[in-house]
Amino acid sequence: MAQRTGTRKAISIILGLVLAGVGLLSFGYMLFHAVEPVSIKIWLLPITLFAAGSAILWDDFKSS
Repeated sequence: MAQRTGTRKAISIILGLVLAGVGLLSFGYMLFHAVEPVSIKIWLLPITLFAAGSAILWDDFKSS
């Protein structure tokens, strides 16, 4: 696998943190502020965002 440059790694870490953070915040917002029952299709959005961010961060720190 090709070696990543410092700039590319920094952008990847920032993207992973943003995706994981948005996933957690949206999950918490839906959990505590939703009045009506929320469809499982809508719950998949924050879970997918958090999973994508976590996977990016895992790859970054595993390959360090």
